[in-house]
Amino acid sequence: MTVLILDAGALIHVENKPRGRVYGLCRDALDSGTHARIPTVVLAQVWRASPRQAPIATLRRICKTIPFTDDTAEAVGRLLAVSGTADVVDAAVVVAALSHGGAVLTSDPGDISKLADAAGIAIPLMVV
Repeated sequence: MTVLILDAGALIHVENKPRGRVYGLCRDALDSGTHARIPTVVLAQVWRASPRQAPIATLRRICKTIPFTDDTAEAVGRLLAVSGTADVVDAAVVVAALSHGGAVLTSDPGDISKLADAAGIAIPLMVV
């Protein structure tokens, strides 16, 4: 199974539909021996620690996080320069997909596609 990289829209989907498609895909990944992954910068964008976010906390237990390291920051900066865009979080998702050979689980494929196209790469997208 391909590694799933979750963007902010995927986490928001889980918040609104706790046992919906995103949770199911992450559960399937875990059952197949592959963990879905959440870039830590995505978690920072979404997480507010409210009781409403209990489904995201549950999801975090079955996913692995991808740290935002110095190397990641440099790769994100280069991607933003090439694409002429400014969304650090979306760029981090693309960098994570590249480094882990994964597919992006997103609610906004346009932004991810624009970044991937600017870098001259193809990233599989799954829309939620």
